[in-house]
Amino acid sequence: MHKFLKYIKLSIVLTLCWSTSIYAQVTFQPKSAEPDQVGIVYFEETAVDLFLHTGGLGLGMKFGTIETFYRTSFYSIDFSTMKHPKEVRQSNRVSLFSVLSRPYVYGKQNTFMTARASLGVKRYYSEKARRRGIVVGVNYQYGFSLGMLKPYYLELRSSDGVFGQAKSTRFSEEIRDDFLNRNLIDGYSGFFTGFTEMRFAPGVHVKGGIHFAWGAFEEYVRALELGIMVDLFFRDIPIMIIEDNKPYFINLYLTLQLGRRR
Repeated sequence: MHKFLKYIKLSIVLTLCWSTSIYAQVTFQPKSAEPDQVGIVYFEETAVDLFLHTGGLGLGMKFGTIETFYRTSFYSIDFSTMKHPKEVRQSNRVSLFSVLSRPYVYGKQNTFMTARASLGVKRYYSEKARRRGIVVGVNYQYGFSLGMLKPYYLELRSSDGVFGQAKSTRFSEEIRDDFLNRNLIDGYSGFFTGFTEMRFAPGVHVKGGIHFAWGAFEEYVRALELGIMVDLFFRDIPIMIIEDNKPYFINLYLTLQLGRRR
């Protein structure tokens, strides 16, 4: 009888151990790792664009909505200077003591600047977008342009030989010969002269480039962009006097973009 009870106890213990082992395998068996999921961490981004182009330089702002990991739609505004390809800065000697005049552009009649409002899309194609590192993508945008023509003033001396101080003068056909006479030019009057006489020229633009970002989904935006932009206006833009003026501008650009996501 004693042996029988001992056998029963041993059977119960073994049964409990076996049951516990099976339960543990079912309950605590580790799950297989699921593949990485692509998710949106941030939903908006705001960035400042500092850019150089083959016709000048500019400053802009972008306001984006992050739709998926690889796509951000945005609207932007920017302002840039625009030069004619034939613009060359120079100085004249204006006294017996070899004093140089303030630098000016010979044959220029207007300073041209452009403000733009755009809609665009930024797409990432690099697999490194999920990790830290350089992410490669493209950016394209289009919209309206507003060209601004500011008269270009020169400090001109009198052509009648009378000695006196040079006078700030803008170009007109009546004084064409004097305005183009290097011997009468004392230099540029200054950027802020002529702002009250500004004229406007509407137009459109397109822009596209290759986008290189550091950490596409980190909190801070840090990127470089290299591309081409085209501005088309509805009439010729009169920048120069003796050079051909056209209604369009085609420029390469390089942009440094800094901002933040949230």
